[in-house]
Amino acid sequence: MTRHVPEGALARARIAGATAVKLGVGQLSHRAKRPFLSEAEREADRQALDDRQARLLFDTLSQLRGTALKVAQMLCMEAELLPEAYRRELERSCHRVPPLNRVLVRKALMNEFGQPPEALFARFDAEAFAAASLGQVHAATLHDGRNVAVKIQYPGIHVAIDSDVALMRQFARGLPNARVALQSLEEIHARLREEVDYRQEAANTTWFRQQLGAGPIRVPAVIPERSGSRVLTTDYAEGLHLEGWLKTAPTQAARDLAAQRLYDLFAHSALNLRRLHADPNPGNTLFSADGSITLIDFGCVKDLSPSFLEMLPRVLTAYLDDDAAALFEAYERLGMLYGNDAARSYDNILRPFGHWLVEPLRDEFFDFGSHSDYTARGKEVIRGLQRIKGLHRLADEFVFFDRTIYGLCKLFERMGARVRLRHHWIDSAGRGRAG
Repeated sequence: MTRHVPEGALARARIAGATAVKLGVGQLSHRAKRPFLSEAEREADRQALDDRQARLLFDTLSQLRGTALKVAQMLCMEAELLPEAYRRELERSCHRVPPLNRVLVRKALMNEFGQPPEALFARFDAEAFAAASLGQVHAATLHDGRNVAVKIQYPGIHVAIDSDVALMRQFARGLPNARVALQSLEEIHARLREEVDYRQEAANTTWFRQQLGAGPIRVPAVIPERSGSRVLTTDYAEGLHLEGWLKTAPTQAARDLAAQRLYDLFAHSALNLRRLHADPNPGNTLFSADGSITLIDFGCVKDLSPSFLEMLPRVLTAYLDDDAAALFEAYERLGMLYGNDAARSYDNILRPFGHWLVEPLRDEFFDFGSHSDYTARGKEVIRGLQRIKGLHRLADEFVFFDRTIYGLCKLFERMGARVRLRHHWIDSAGRGRAG
């Protein structure tokens, strides 16, 4: 099934509003039935409602795409907050979304290069094999015989992002710590604006490919002559997404090795390259039988400042030592603003958060198979941070740094992997390493 992407703010708001009404009507209908149903019938009816509502939600997010679907991908990484039916549907957003009409695909290529696909490629598959929030991907073959992946941006997405974020700002103003929420939203908006510029993504992809070289973590090569601001062509990447790979029953050793390679890359990117591939949803990682891993989609990349990398190990050490004074000193050095209310919240809010945060750093290895509830347990303490009334500003880097590491931990839980994390941040004497 193909879709037209609504481009105007009014059209997108109308779709979102209509969905909200339908969801509300479904809930009211469900509640009206409750007095007349047995407990078993109520449970079956609730599950059926979840299935219907989840399909409706996914259908709307698929139609809106853009920022709206990016939110779906973030929700997918916090699946414990949602009923199973919602988790299942939202998980599809990571790399399976209904594609665009092939006429629009042809038009996009004509707009970018002034030539139709049959002139640009020896073979071009008009049916997308992958689709996500900002664009969809087609298999093709260059005239020299190389197999490539052609990512085509949905029309009008660069405009839709601004209108979607404007709507999200209205929502954010009603949240606890609205100033921090709005600041985080502006950071997300900035990354999304970069993400719709495929020339920037091409540069990011090439940069990471050069930095990582010929190691076990691979990055596809960009084909510059078939890439532009709204089209990006790279070598075709072989491999399986996480769920497909897990279905091949990889050994514990293979799962441990893959997870360690991903975490080591994260630490190397942060501490040495000072740049993060900051979109860890499962659709951006491909696993191969030879143990290599291919990363795709370098639209969301975050640069880290020297001051952030200097202070981060001090933050972790302060939490390990249960040292509130050292913690607030490090946070202040990061430019975070807080009042007495925030400082007084240490015992009830920040201490539990810190205890959870550094749990994987206390031992040489952390077994995500035995602690498969690690991120789920973090939900409450993370949610508790919203109660810090005196916090007025976060360090910008925390938004995507935290999202990246949290997404990796979710992957490691699904893999049931044992991962060595401590040595990157804490030295043998238990002190934070310098950034």
